[in-house]
Amino acid sequence: MPYAVLEKEIETLPHAAISEVIDFIRLIKLKFPEENTVPEKKSMYGVWKNEPFYMSPDFDEPLEDFAEYM
Repeated sequence: MPYAVLEKEIETLPHAAISEVIDFIRLIKLKFPEENTVPEKKSMYGVWKNEPFYMSPDFDEPLEDFAEYM
């Protein structure tokens, strides 16, 4: 059923019935939790925290390929 039809039907309800509709929607969401949740993304910060790494001693030295530009 398109959302426009639902909106039209809800607009015709008395004000007191709208709270019942909201409660019913919340009940339906509890029945189907996997469809209503967005998967949580895990943080990538600190992934390599305990991994050893190697950096060359001449890391900060200028590259020979760029000598003519310097």
